Amino acid sequence: MDASANISAAVFVAYLKCSTKAYLMAHGGQSPDTFFADTLGRISAAYKAKVSQSSRMGSTNVVPFDDLRLTDAPAGYTPTLLVDCETAACTRDLPVTARVGSQTERSDPGHDYVPIVFSAWNKRDRSDDLLVCFGAMAIQQASGGEIPSYGRIIRGEDYSGRTVRIAEHLSKTQQIIEVIASVCLAKEPPPLVLNNHCAICDFRARCRALAVEREDLSLLGAMTAKERARNGEKGISTITQLSYGYRPRRQRRTKSTAPRASPPVKHDHKLKALAIKKAQTHVVGSPTLSIQGTPVFMDVEGVPDRDYYYLIGLRYEAEGIPVEKSFWADGPEGEREIWRQCLSALKLVEKPQIVHYGAYESRFLKHMRERWSPPADGSEFLDGLIDSSVNLLGSIYGRIYFPTYSNGLKDIARWLGFEWTWPQASGSAAMLIRRCWELTSDEALRRELIAYNMEDCRATALVAKALARICATSESGGGTNLETVNVASLEVGFQRTFGKFRNALPEFEKINAAAYWDYQRSKIYVRTNKAIRRIVAKSVNPVKKVSVDKEVFVNDKPAYCSRCGASKMWVRERCSRIIFDLKFTRRGIKRWVVRYRYGSYRCGTCKAETTICRMHSKYGHNLRAYIIYLLIEMRLSRQKIAEHIATVFNVSITKSTVRHAKSEMARYYEPTYRWILEQIRSGPLVNADETKGVVHGGGHYIWIFANLTSVAYVYSSSREASILDDVLAGFKGVLVSDFYGAYDAVPCPQQKCLIHLMRDINEDILKHPFNEELTFIATRFGSLLREIVETIDRYGLKKRNLGKHKRSAERFLSDVAELRCTTEAGLALKRRIDKNKETLFAFLDYDNVPWNNNNAEHAVRAFTRIRNLMASSTPKGTSEYCVLLSLQQTLRCRGIRFLDFLRSGRIEIDD
Repeated sequence: MDASANISAAVFVAYLKCSTKAYLMAHGGQSPDTFFADTLGRISAAYKAKVSQSSRMGSTNVVPFDDLRLTDAPAGYTPTLLVDCETAACTRDLPVTARVGSQTERSDPGHDYVPIVFSAWNKRDRSDDLLVCFGAMAIQQASGGEIPSYGRIIRGEDYSGRTVRIAEHLSKTQQIIEVIASVCLAKEPPPLVLNNHCAICDFRARCRALAVEREDLSLLGAMTAKERARNGEKGISTITQLSYGYRPRRQRRTKSTAPRASPPVKHDHKLKALAIKKAQTHVVGSPTLSIQGTPVFMDVEGVPDRDYYYLIGLRYEAEGIPVEKSFWADGPEGEREIWRQCLSALKLVEKPQIVHYGAYESRFLKHMRERWSPPADGSEFLDGLIDSSVNLLGSIYGRIYFPTYSNGLKDIARWLGFEWTWPQASGSAAMLIRRCWELTSDEALRRELIAYNMEDCRATALVAKALARICATSESGGGTNLETVNVASLEVGFQRTFGKFRNALPEFEKINAAAYWDYQRSKIYVRTNKAIRRIVAKSVNPVKKVSVDKEVFVNDKPAYCSRCGASKMWVRERCSRIIFDLKFTRRGIKRWVVRYRYGSYRCGTCKAETTICRMHSKYGHNLRAYIIYLLIEMRLSRQKIAEHIATVFNVSITKSTVRHAKSEMARYYEPTYRWILEQIRSGPLVNADETKGVVHGGGHYIWIFANLTSVAYVYSSSREASILDDVLAGFKGVLVSDFYGAYDAVPCPQQKCLIHLMRDINEDILKHPFNEELTFIATRFGSLLREIVETIDRYGLKKRNLGKHKRSAERFLSDVAELRCTTEAGLALKRRIDKNKETLFAFLDYDNVPWNNNNAEHAVRAFTRIRNLMASSTPKGTSEYCVLLSLQQTLRCRGIRFLDFLRSGRIEIDD
């Protein structure tokens, strides 16, 4: 393609689907097979003929683009000429100064030119709007006038018309034409990327062969463009390179909660690449395939953009003989009849069980039940069919990895040896053939579709047979003619792991028990080493009698019986209870043991027993406060706390004691926790963030809400935004947060954390150091933010001093909005700034609103430090940590010592 060559409409439309296809077409590339181009041409010609015969067009003339170059329009033409955009062509030199004319203005003394696109499909496609705009630009270049102000699109079965305003798409179309010109004028074709359009492209064989030769990652149909980009950043560009990254997943050792006992199955691209490289089927776990009745293999064809089904194929065996049936509908009105015929055929099968490949047939069955409700006697039969239906893809996904580039029926069946009569077989191609048949009534096309549908049924039967063998092999451990590899065999066990010893022989259990450290020290070394014998003897000596520091006599005789009210009370027995506590003095802390003596009384009338002095714990308040101080502020584990208390104060406690103290203190300070939440909710500012918890089963989160003087941690079982509605109900201040979308639903003024944005921009620049678009945005953003920070450092967060930066902020946002980005990284950053333009510089309009989320992030770090010692927890335990940590962080923000507050016994925090 030379510099003076025009860009045709065909190249323009091709680029919207695939840049490689546009390059090949622009350079005159010819495919040996033109099936799809010919089919699309037949559809377009037949549809235009039907439109011209309808009353929709009236007396308006449609002319090809070449006729615009005539000096005089043909006789009989109306003043408004519709120009077929499929025949248009643009030069690569665009008239940037050309303006869009009004509807009443004419670009030619005798005619108004209106670009028009004919689409045989009902579904609206944005590429049609862009093609109309492309035609408008071509008209302007050919006529020398102004760009038409509007265009038309005629689409669908009812030939409905829609007006397209050219001005709304002009900028985007100009950008696309410039990119096409640069791509097509390049010496080398653009990077090859296979996509969904390949299924109906005549260059498919050429591109696929090249991709296979290069082992391109786009061959993996389930891998998205973002995932390919992430792998490219790591230097992984081929399937073989990707396969070396596979590592078998380790089994989780923690217990799972009931709702999360079965984690969702995930597709592993690296394992798929490994299966392709080794040309072996890899199996994860023990997949199952349950077919109890007579398998009836079903395949359905439909027209998605008109929401109806026209072909149902069934294949099953009756007395060992294959039976194949097809049910065809000429249009939507025939759908009910073929469904009735299908049900009648299924009722003749003994215990039918529908087997299909993919979710399309599942949706078909449910739609038919809703759309054409069966009679009362057939409802149970249909419900049974739907409930017992088997989706083979569900058994394959994430569990069985065939050495194929995708999990599509065509790929797997071809690998198993099946071949379709129709070489272009695919669901997308079938939709083209169906539309062509509707417009031309070509009987050969009808026969071709029915044959293709039945071959899909046969392929489904072949895949089901292979799956049955693989599932049976995984259960029995036997062999099969399919070469399979169980992923468990690839795992390398960890040597000398901790945990219970799994003995293969009974003798090994006794030998292993004799090798434990404490067993050898207390049973073996004491017999050979006198020093060890003395140490062990000292450690097993009985605990000395506890010395009591103070005795308290409690006069607690009740005046009357709480049950019957009698005043005659007898002393049942004299009791005593020792309480271990700590005594804080100016010189330090010491153990303080108090013996309480009290009585137990019995009513002389009803014999009820009672005592006023009830002590639920043998540990005093100061000791429990000290335990919570060590747990929350010093971040010691429960085991270390028990050892510390025993070593320093000679008070024996267990890990359970620490847990009980935590639960009791959390209940005691629950009113304080609610008060903190209310203080945050009613304040003028909230900083919010969230982080993962360590609850059994995973998926749990801790939400952090903070302001300048208070911090609250809230446990949630998920990251859903519903927690924000509960905590921030009625909040009228400013919410400062990161860019997580859940915060956008809070109905209040918001400020996004600019430090998050700056770090993300910095990371993007490090990844793309030569991206001029990123550099431009980053430079402007950095200069603006530096000036704002200097003002804040000098005057603080005051609205009157920050207001002078509003004009600069608005100019920055305007420049970014007008910036024309072509790279993926630049476009992503531009969209992000445009999306959040109202919340990036909101702090300029308020007093004491920070431009970052450091208050919440500081609180997040406090939780992550304590999360490391939690290891794992329960929802109840995590909620208790949240209460106590909220109290500790709030006291720290207010300059109050945590231990002193716990010892005081107060629940109110002084403002």
